[in-house]
Amino acid sequence: MSIGLRFHYDRAQMKLTLDKAWGKLRTKIIRRFKMPELEDYSGPFNPDLKFADFSKNFLLKLMTVWQWAWLHLGQAWFSVVQEEYGTDIANKLENKAWMRMASRVNPRYAKIANIELNTVLDSLKAAQLPLDNISQSGLFPPKYDIKSPNHVIMTCIDCQTLRYMEKEAPERIPWLCNYNEKLLMEKYFINPKVKITPLKLPPRKSPDDIACQWEFKIEE
Repeated sequence: MSIGLRFHYDRAQMKLTLDKAWGKLRTKIIRRFKMPELEDYSGPFNPDLKFADFSKNFLLKLMTVWQWAWLHLGQAWFSVVQEEYGTDIANKLENKAWMRMASRVNPRYAKIANIELNTVLDSLKAAQLPLDNISQSGLFPPKYDIKSPNHVIMTCIDCQTLRYMEKEAPERIPWLCNYNEKLLMEKYFINPKVKITPLKLPPRKSPDDIACQWEFKIEE
């Protein structure tokens, strides 16, 4: 190797070594002086606030409020339209609004979660991610009988929406539970190959009964 080539080689190696050393030092500095995650926002105003500044525990609490706001917005929207235009129009427009939202938004959950949507279980995974999801929200606690990746029976043990309607608006149950729910599930499952069949629907005889039961299936 000539003197010139050797010089350039040694220089490149030195730069690589320095870059690695600086990278390690930078990581140590960041770890040492990183601001602790916020458990609440009782401190001073931060004009550059990011969600990443908060702790996981706080973000979970915040998501619970988002869930409540999401569902409350739907109910508030329905009530206002009902007052202005009547129940029939409110029902029809509510269905159109939720269907349009689900068509536009729900595929994004599958995309960011890298869900391929090949099976019924894939669609169920996607349905766990929206704010009005069927598991983590606690609003519609489900029980699954997984017969195969493409055949699942889901039983909703309870449903806070149904409990509310049983007390305050029983006339909405046939439209919301017996008609609208199946159509909305089809959008939330994203994959049109999933066949959704209701096995048990409200009204129920007792609050101790299950809320509803569904079969999800892709013919193999």
